Amino acid sequence: MAMDLNVYNYLMTGYNTKPAASKYGAHKTSELRSIVRDIAKRTKSSPIYLVKLSDDKQAYALNVKESSIALHDAFEDLMTEDDSSVFGGRKAVSSQAGDVSVNIDTEDYEKLPSPFSMEVHSLAKQQVNVSKEFYDSSRSLEEGLYRFRIRVNDDSYDFQYNIKKDARHGEVIGGLADFITKARIGIQAQPVSREAGKIAMRISTDMTGSPDGEPILSFEDRPDGQHSEGITSYYGLNRIVQNPENASFEINGVEKHSMSNQFKLAGSLQIQMKRISEQPAQITYTPDSDKIINGVRNVLDHYNQMIDSSWNYAEKSGHTPKLVREMQSVLMPFQSDLESCGLTFNDQGYLEMDDYLAEQSAMDGSFQELFGARSRLSSRMLAKMNYVKLDPMEYVDKTLVSYPNTSKPAVGYAYTTSLYSGMLFNYYC
Repeated sequence: MAMDLNVYNYLMTGYNTKPAASKYGAHKTSELRSIVRDIAKRTKSSPIYLVKLSDDKQAYALNVKESSIALHDAFEDLMTEDDSSVFGGRKAVSSQAGDVSVNIDTEDYEKLPSPFSMEVHSLAKQQVNVSKEFYDSSRSLEEGLYRFRIRVNDDSYDFQYNIKKDARHGEVIGGLADFITKARIGIQAQPVSREAGKIAMRISTDMTGSPDGEPILSFEDRPDGQHSEGITSYYGLNRIVQNPENASFEINGVEKHSMSNQFKLAGSLQIQMKRISEQPAQITYTPDSDKIINGVRNVLDHYNQMIDSSWNYAEKSGHTPKLVREMQSVLMPFQSDLESCGLTFNDQGYLEMDDYLAEQSAMDGSFQELFGARSRLSSRMLAKMNYVKLDPMEYVDKTLVSYPNTSKPAVGYAYTTSLYSGMLFNYYC
């Protein structure tokens, strides 16, 4: 039966957007051969139906096929066993997250250091200079071009700045601060005012700490004989109000130092020191509950999408949603296990998640026991999804014409999957 061309326009709004090809789809010759055998077996035992295709039926069949593939893949994700899988993930946890935060920065968990304690004694600090204060409306240096050099750590940068005739301190300090900052050499300069009518310049380094404990920022005038005083000495840009300091901390009682408040331990664990510790932080590793909950929520989303599509079709066709009943019959034996993990059915068969119980289930292994590699629930759902996606036309209303004659050798008949196969561009098995 040919598909009405008008259905294409209808499906643009009624049919879910086609996802990327399933990563668990059949690709091996043996897998494809097995699918063909399953289709042939069902063909021989299938009754003959008369299906009057409508736009609603076609859209529903397509949604059933796509949602069954998506739900199948979501369960496959939960059953996969490796470090990159849903249940294989780990996250680092700090008992004093306000003092020390940690984040795993590797996919090879073997590289992670063993759990440890950490105590922060002092944080790394940047160098801060504050110039002399001047009345912002007073006249600045004499006009002309001023040359100077800025040293930041081991790098030196040469500058020249032009002061206009009768320029005021507010104008010069503001312009010079903006000029230095825009050079992007690792320092920030801005005008500050600690007293009404007065202005100064605050200069701070982007980096913290010092390799040798000495200042990492300095200014030097480069006199050319045209001015009696250079711009950096006149404004006092070398006045240090905070020396750079390295962070001091202990790991398992061993004192250590770092130029930065953020560093990587063992090339795999990112550590951020936030404040001085009141008590040691215990750094441990736990299952990645966020990843687990996202994986379970992915199952719920695709399951509910299938249920929603079935109810929508039921409202239009006036028939009880067969697929909803079948899905519930598969899951009902596991209802108490689902509820203990925070997953419950509402009146229409949709699955809902309690966030608090779900977090507990992710951490204590209940979700892995319920959905993991050796899960009876997941195995039954995979089998059911394989059945559904093989013949989505099973779930549209149709008229039975005749039963197969079981008294004679089985004969292959065209069956409703053939209708689906030619209904729309579709490369799925």
